[in-house]
Amino acid sequence: MLVSELADRADVPLATVKYYLREGLLPPGEMVGPRRAEYGEAHLRRLRVLRALREVGGAPVSALQVIVDAIEDTSRPSHVVLCEISDALSPPLLDEDEHRDAALGRGVDAAIDAVGWSGIRPDAAARSRLAAVVQLGGAELLTVNPEILGYYARLADELCRTELSLVDLTKDRQGTLEDMVVGEAVFGEILALFRRLGHEHYDEQRAREGAV
Repeated sequence: MLVSELADRADVPLATVKYYLREGLLPPGEMVGPRRAEYGEAHLRRLRVLRALREVGGAPVSALQVIVDAIEDTSRPSHVVLCEISDALSPPLLDEDEHRDAALGRGVDAAIDAVGWSGIRPDAAARSRLAAVVQLGGAELLTVNPEILGYYARLADELCRTELSLVDLTKDRQGTLEDMVVGEAVFGEILALFRRLGHEHYDEQRAREGAV
């Protein structure tokens, strides 16, 4: 297919597709003429992965480059790639360093230890960001305590076990990694939206019962 057809099938603006090609986020097509290239299903899949990460996951372009480079580097073990992708999708908050140590002392590491997550890197970006979130918002506004952190860690543990059991390991390395990356963005958003809908339901129910 031509680049215009590729853009149409992925429902992505042609200008965006050309930008991804220029930046190396999308591999070049097969040249079949001086100014004519053909693209295949692999390009379409990659474009859909990029769209999911950008539009659903809100990943910045800089994170997209890290993700694409990591997936395409077959010399790196899959686990290393997933760690790099996790870091790219967990950018630091403002003043994160200032608050991280205090938040870790407020129960973040204890919650991680309680669910048996011994494989977490000390410098994992998600760990630092979680600590900053607890300190900047939860600790100051919502009084997020160790019991609440432990509860959410247990929910996350069950959710992650289930999600990993659903990964299609019959695909090749790149396909499996792409599925896991897109799942990180899509299922994270699905969970957040279900929470918002649930809050709307139970708050309406509480208001209705209080009005009786």
